[in-house]
Amino acid sequence: MAFCKQDLALSTMWNYGKASSGEELMDQLLALGFVKTELNYRVKPAWLPAIQRYIGEGLIQAVSVHNVFPETTDPRFGTDSVLLGYADEALRCQAVELGKRSIDHACRLGAKAVVFHPAEVPLPPEQYDIPLKRMIAAHQTDTEAYQSLRQEMLRMRQSAPYLCRVLKSVEELCDYVVKKCLPVKLGMENRAMCHQIPIFSEFEILAERFEGSPAGIWLDTGHAIMMMEMGLQCLPLSDRVRRNIVGMHIHDAADGVDHYAPCTLPGNVLEKFRDCIQASPIRVLELSGRLSAHEILTGTDRFVAQYGGSSG
Repeated sequence: MAFCKQDLALSTMWNYGKASSGEELMDQLLALGFVKTELNYRVKPAWLPAIQRYIGEGLIQAVSVHNVFPETTDPRFGTDSVLLGYADEALRCQAVELGKRSIDHACRLGAKAVVFHPAEVPLPPEQYDIPLKRMIAAHQTDTEAYQSLRQEMLRMRQSAPYLCRVLKSVEELCDYVVKKCLPVKLGMENRAMCHQIPIFSEFEILAERFEGSPAGIWLDTGHAIMMMEMGLQCLPLSDRVRRNIVGMHIHDAADGVDHYAPCTLPGNVLEKFRDCIQASPIRVLELSGRLSAHEILTGTDRFVAQYGGSSG
């Protein structure tokens, strides 16, 4: 499916730290020529009336919101938490209720998808993810230290019980959507750190369980690249996973660092995702706040030129 810049959304991940109001948040996106956005989990509740006004006046369209939305200050339900996979039933149920709140906001704002970070195995990033990525960046993956730490991480990454509880939570969220006849999809996003859920093999479980339901797959290219660098997963995605993609976060990544503008790193790192990019119903550029407006515009122009056509 061919697309142009106007079909792409820019996540407020890029500018939530640059804005002091909902008006500024929207104006900064519009100044770059974007008329679609994903409202990320750092959007403040106080900003919602202004955002709603911009959407209502047709100035900008929210294509997706990112759970937990709007921002929560409770770290137990932050972006890097066990969230839908808590063993503590009270916490798991509270996470589901926050997901329902995100769904309700998405529907009020006209967004067609809610992006979820499902869960993680509660291992400190300092124990495995950070040192492994440092060694990847230093091109030390063939060292004994790297291989030993990676094998230890694989032994400790016991995701099955957390994923089981995620399935229960997503089932409850799907029931909520279906019973209320809400026009929204739920995208379960692959994650950025090695102890987080899901990786591609866990995509398979989610896609099989929820095919035909409101829940599907949200493919993040940068996260995928980093976990492939770590050897936790590989392409191609199965046909089942591919046909259940409800949206994508698109950005370049290399050497354990992500959220670069698309098509700005050497090696055309997005090429392996070409078919998914062109078929995805929703395409969101999820870019770091460290990037300048010029870097974003340059990358966007290159991305559209290289991937916007119907064939490569």
